[in-house]
Amino acid sequence: MPSQMTKATLAAAGLSSASNILAQFLEAYRDSRPFAFDFAIFIRFVAVTLITAPPNYMWQQLLERTFPAYERKTPSGDVEKQNASGENAPERTPKLNLRNTMSKWFIDCITLGAIFNTVAFFVLMGIMKRQSPDQIGSNVRNETIPVIVAGYKIWPFASIISFSCIPVEKRIVFLNFVGLLWGIYMSLVASRV
Repeated sequence: MPSQMTKATLAAAGLSSASNILAQFLEAYRDSRPFAFDFAIFIRFVAVTLITAPPNYMWQQLLERTFPAYERKTPSGDVEKQNASGENAPERTPKLNLRNTMSKWFIDCITLGAIFNTVAFFVLMGIMKRQSPDQIGSNVRNETIPVIVAGYKIWPFASIISFSCIPVEKRIVFLNFVGLLWGIYMSLVASRV
């Protein structure tokens, strides 16, 4: 049976595939030309996902271990919490740790996660397009901030939902589903750099 990381990576690749195909359709429509599937663009876009999804999965695991969204259950030996039948009282619903959730959100969405993923996208895409190091550097310098600012319109909300409502092993899939729309945007960005 495949690992959770493998499942998340394959799901991310499937969603990236769909977003790239949709972006190619939208580009053809926008340019008033017939749709012609560009396999090279498609493969590059999916390859970036296959390369970046595993480190992103591990990043989400690290964030969750460091800043758990819910208070961890502590074993209770408290006799007063046992009912008459000798069983423990019903367990409480875990309480959302708002401070940890906001910490993860800030680290992942506002700072490190956004910067790492955007720079990785431009570097990997540039390498696959056989661009010179100068061109890749120019793309990173000129496109990173506009892409991050555009991302602030969707990712802060997606991250809060992800960190507070989605189990850690399913976060990459959820975020990649949200990323379906984002992927369309990034496919359009990739076609211009």
